[in-house]
Amino acid sequence: MDTKTAFSLLQKSLKDLCDAFNKGEFFPLLEADVAAYLYHRLLENGCPLSEIYNETRLCGLPRGERKFDLVIGTVDTDLGCVQPVLITQIKAFQRWGFSHQQYKRRFEGIISEDIESLKQASRILRDGRVEVIADFVFTLQSAGYLNGMWDKRQRRDVLVELCKGASVSLFWARPNRQGEMEVEQLV
Repeated sequence: MDTKTAFSLLQKSLKDLCDAFNKGEFFPLLEADVAAYLYHRLLENGCPLSEIYNETRLCGLPRGERKFDLVIGTVDTDLGCVQPVLITQIKAFQRWGFSHQQYKRRFEGIISEDIESLKQASRILRDGRVEVIADFVFTLQSAGYLNGMWDKRQRRDVLVELCKGASVSLFWARPNRQGEMEVEQLV
């Protein structure tokens, strides 16, 4: 599979995630639920089982480097790693059971870990590095956590700038003003 095809499958799977949530069929409590759902949908949408991996190592990066949430590529069984065509990091902001401090730590994790890890992966993969934000936060004041402020700037704008600088694609699955999930590619 090539990167363009993998991107198309990811976009379709993100749309499916939004549709399932809107129908009340999918109710993620943790980030792992989002990753599991996307893994499942990628398979259902045509990604070969032999080419999708979660929490895996990438060929070409030192063994101690970070594992990535979802990777599409081919496995190297001798080295125990995946030669990627698409690398995806997922961060979820659930509207249930999380404090403001937990949201803040998750956002800081995107800035300090996720985007930096995806940037480092550019050594082995020029295109096909993706940050997915599954943002389920919906209140009277906000449709999505990324609409809030971070250091006097909108969180969404901070991430867009960082992702552009790192040549990382950014997808934002978020509630609209009616509370229904929809997905948008920001970078």
